[in-house]
Amino acid sequence: MADSVKETTTEGAKVTTIVTESVAVAPLPAEPIAAEAPAPVEPAAAVTSTPLSTEEKQTQLNATVEGLGTGKFNLGEATVPVASIIANPEKYVLLDVRTVEEMAVGIIPGAITKASFEAEPEKYADKEVVAYCTVGYVSGACTYELRKKGHENVKNMGDGALLGYTLAQTSAGVEKPLVNPAGEPTNEVHTFMPALAALAGEGMVGKAFEDPPAVLEAANASIKERTGL
Repeated sequence: MADSVKETTTEGAKVTTIVTESVAVAPLPAEPIAAEAPAPVEPAAAVTSTPLSTEEKQTQLNATVEGLGTGKFNLGEATVPVASIIANPEKYVLLDVRTVEEMAVGIIPGAITKASFEAEPEKYADKEVVAYCTVGYVSGACTYELRKKGHENVKNMGDGALLGYTLAQTSAGVEKPLVNPAGEPTNEVHTFMPALAALAGEGMVGKAFEDPPAVLEAANASIKERTGL
């Protein structure tokens, strides 16, 4: 004879009820049964992270630019490929439209700031000015804005902008494609958010904002106010 135990719950309280009934109990074996040895466990294969190829990085950069909605600026032919900028650097005036914090990490050699351009736009009237930011979204908005103001010589950098530029340069063997505020070559680049660091050129060291979503929200609000888009 053995007791069986049942548990019931009544209005949130758990009640244990012991019911006495006939339950068959198996007799103990005369000799103890040896426990079976556990089956051997195969060691788990090491998880490795395969680095993205240059082509994969470029594909993800292009998807990022599209996902941000850069197409709404409808720049079309007012976009310059990174390859053209690298092949003919003397042909263009590069316009860095990022924040001071971003530029303090590294800029493309010879680039000017938006403030410098707006202070003396006539100085660059006969030049092909190419704006850039981290991936090309904010610079796309800036290009749209400046062209609406009559500066039709301003275009946007394509191919994932600054990150695409570092990707192309490092693929060509340039280890430090940017310069810091002192004018010294550097492999550091501000990537806006940590996740984008993986899409920078080989050997680049990424820096990011403390709160990227808040910065992006503020940027979108500013773009909306300035362009209506």
